[in-house]
Amino acid sequence: MVAPKKKTTEEKTKALVTNWRDQFIAKFPQFAKILDGGAGEAEARRVFGDDTLDLVLDVAKNPNNYDFTTQAGIDYFNSKVYATKYYNETASASKAFDVLTQGEREDKIRVNRNTIASNYGDLGLTVTELDKIAKDATRRGLTGVGLNYYINSVVGTRARGKQDLLESMDAQGLMKVADAYGYKPDDLNDQILAGIQGKEYNGEIITADTFKKKGIARAKAAYFQLAPQLDAGLTMSEIFQPYRDTAAKVLELAPDSINFNDPKWSVAFGSATKPPMSMGEFLDEIKTQPKYNYGNTKQAKSDARNIVQTLAEAFGKVQ
Repeated sequence: MVAPKKKTTEEKTKALVTNWRDQFIAKFPQFAKILDGGAGEAEARRVFGDDTLDLVLDVAKNPNNYDFTTQAGIDYFNSKVYATKYYNETASASKAFDVLTQGEREDKIRVNRNTIASNYGDLGLTVTELDKIAKDATRRGLTGVGLNYYINSVVGTRARGKQDLLESMDAQGLMKVADAYGYKPDDLNDQILAGIQGKEYNGEIITADTFKKKGIARAKAAYFQLAPQLDAGLTMSEIFQPYRDTAAKVLELAPDSINFNDPKWSVAFGSATKPPMSMGEFLDEIKTQPKYNYGNTKQAKSDARNIVQTLAEAFGKVQ
């Protein structure tokens, strides 16, 4: 029986390097060309950083210093990885994404891209914006509020980004809350822009609850007599709604054209010396005060004709 040929030192070194390559590629297949000294290595350096790649290259150049066949050897290598800038500064979601194959990454980005395009259609995202957002959001694992903030921040960099954001559903949601309480400060738009981008404004994070609290505070300051209703959970809009609906019907106006922020209508809330108007008092107000133009309504003109007809009949002017 022929004794097996002993491997030379060169053959052993080559085997160790091959073994390392196989294990590394099995774990990080998207960087199979990490040691090519060209595009593959450049891409790896871009994602993982120089210190991580230098560690990988050291393994390739000095395979005898590393052992990937035992847990102790693997733990030693991992301790080196854990000390890199990439590991310490990159979120876990990004790390998990980076070690996927190129095909797996593209699949995740494609699915996320479609979802983002569907859910944020009101922002009119361009192809370039959508591609960037989908890639970054997928890699960083952004969802929910975090994704909202990120997308709105991207849109905010457009030439007319502020206007686009103010027309978005996120902004309109905050505007609706402000409107419900009559909260109309001069810097309202700036507050809204900060809120939907997750930025601080004058030291605070702006949310719908922020507008609610500020709106209630201002409403109580202007109409302290409404405090019980506000404390009960009603908005200024809800308190005013019966007056608005009555005025719209009597004055033949669109309800949306009647806003309690107009002093002409806010008289319904009363004043420091007067309680809120009863509905009868409010009807008398809008029918008798010229500023409401009740006399120009079809009902008022019809009533006037009926009165003239009645008087004419009473005095025998009509046969």
